[in-house]
Amino acid sequence: CHDDRFEEKIMRLSFTILSIISLIFLPWWITALVLIAGCFFVESFYECIVFGILADSLYGTEWSFHGVPYAATLYALVVFLVVSFISKRLAW
Repeated sequence: CHDDRFEEKIMRLSFTILSIISLIFLPWWITALVLIAGCFFVESFYECIVFGILADSLYGTEWSFHGVPYAATLYALVVFLVVSFISKRLAW
């Protein structure tokens, strides 16, 4: 029981650090893949939404992507909700 919580914390921390590095240094699509993987492998990976907000703060423009302000935040929220829905129905 103790090992499960420790492993989950390590996994969450690893995906968080990897997400920060990829958001700053790598293309957006690699960051998206890292966040999708984080949503699948870490239960309730709310950091996904935080990284969407951070991406909009760092790279968003006045008109943003597809003419939608805060597009990265909206996409992160949709990915989080869809992956949460799907992962509950998968047998790991």
